[in-house]
Amino acid sequence: MNAEMIMGLVIISIVAVIMVIIGISQFNKKEKPVGFYNVIAPPKKEEISDVIQWNKKHGFIWIVYGICIELGFWLGYIMPSEVLEMVFMMGGVIIPLPFMVLRHRALEKEYKLN
Repeated sequence: MNAEMIMGLVIISIVAVIMVIIGISQFNKKEKPVGFYNVIAPPKKEEISDVIQWNKKHGFIWIVYGICIELGFWLGYIMPSEVLEMVFMMGGVIIPLPFMVLRHRALEKEYKLN
């Protein structure tokens, strides 16, 4: 492993750990509903049918995202070509995003009262 790969691993791992920490904190939050996007305020407690499940499922989304980021790096690392390496490393960051948004929208339909 060369110096560039080690730096990449450190940076990617820090980002992945931050996503997992966000997920764990959301997973454990009990009183108020968590938000999904930074630019949109989280729903009010009265707008959600089950706050604990809402928070757990949103936390799970972020935990899985952190795992995808880390896994994408390691899968990229073992690829035989630089192109595949980049595809997997960037894919671990980018590909999960639309699935996260779709899952959030499904949770809104399931738990939002309005």
